Amino acid sequence: MERDIHRHLLRLAKEGDPANPAVACISYKGLGMAIDPEGRNLGMSRPPFRTMFPALGHVSMYEVEHGRPMLSALVVSQDTGTAGPGFAELARHLQFEVEDDEAFWRRELKEAVRFWSANDPVLIVDAAVDRVLEELKQIKALLRKRSA
Repeated sequence: MERDIHRHLLRLAKEGDPANPAVACISYKGLGMAIDPEGRNLGMSRPPFRTMFPALGHVSMYEVEHGRPMLSALVVSQDTGTAGPGFAELARHLQFEVEDDEAFWRRELKEAVRFWSANDPVLIVDAAVDRVLEELKQIKALLRKRSA
């Protein structure tokens, strides 16, 4: 299911319009029905989406680990048109500075659509390399601190 969610959100982001990223969004229910149209996994296709939320978290963790924006930013509440509170909670868990939940979500949505709609393989590789370099920088700092 996570792979299906990832592929579906990736397609939406690639087809998105950076000038209007909200158009790329899909509701939790819409995503559930797209991934599980027959409703076999009730936690995926029906509220309260118990299996969808952890899967969305894993998709975004994977993206962040590879230096890319959180793809789960594309999934919104049908009622509000914005991400649920779990999005900001996950962002904080991933060490993002989140002062305003909605403003952070809007920036991450815009960045996800901008990143993937560019369809630039160099951008994808650069994001991964930048992430590795940042982790190496942190390791170096820890080693220096430890040897001091």
